[in-house]
Amino acid sequence: MPAAGALAPRAARPDAGRTGRASPDRWPPGGEHAYPVPGAAAPGAAAKKKTVHASERDTAQVRQARRQYWQGIARHAPARLKFVDESGVNIAMTRRYGRARRGQRVHDAVPKNWGRNVTVLGSLSCQGLEAVMTIEGATDGAVFFAYVSQVLAPTLKPGDVVVMDNLGAHKVDGIRSAIEARGAALMYLPPYSPDYSPIEPCWSKLKTYLRAIKARTLEALDQALAHVIDTVTASDAKEWFKHCGYAFH
Repeated sequence: MPAAGALAPRAARPDAGRTGRASPDRWPPGGEHAYPVPGAAAPGAAAKKKTVHASERDTAQVRQARRQYWQGIARHAPARLKFVDESGVNIAMTRRYGRARRGQRVHDAVPKNWGRNVTVLGSLSCQGLEAVMTIEGATDGAVFFAYVSQVLAPTLKPGDVVVMDNLGAHKVDGIRSAIEARGAALMYLPPYSPDYSPIEPCWSKLKTYLRAIKARTLEALDQALAHVIDTVTASDAKEWFKHCGYAFH
């Protein structure tokens, strides 16, 4: 596991093929709210877990920001988009569900004191997960600037568009200039809009794998991360892009 501030860039996967432009009207289909499910009230309908979003997303101001985002992002082919984010993992991760006889509990043992989280920073393009860096502890402005300037920026090409959320650490001085110096552009997601970021389901895949592996040392966690990062394929990335509304042709 690299020490704090250590950089661990990884190569991009092969190109996923031809892509097209996203349409500002493509997502969300029919507006901000999901279509009713046919037959949901019919006999035999099952109870299901809710898909929840922040209620602030439904305000007029945020809805307008979401529309404006699509108007801007639609000018760029999905092949040029790179979604940057970070996610925390640790050595106490385990599966959230297990099997047991009816009426019995499912038990598991995890470390009570697992130390600091490990933060994974990365960039998801339609080719896969790129420019990955891991660091022990949380991300702040200094760490994120080091990541952008030393790991992400060297992978950028003129015409690329880096997209990230509005976290304060993502807006420190030098971030935009480091990206634009490579001929790339920087865009921010609208507030309360993780559903527009295909790197979110990528993190979900990584964490599902890590929960199954149950790495209980930092060395084992680092090895597990290296393996699962390499399993993120161009096909995975394209499906996540499509799921978030970015059109491919």
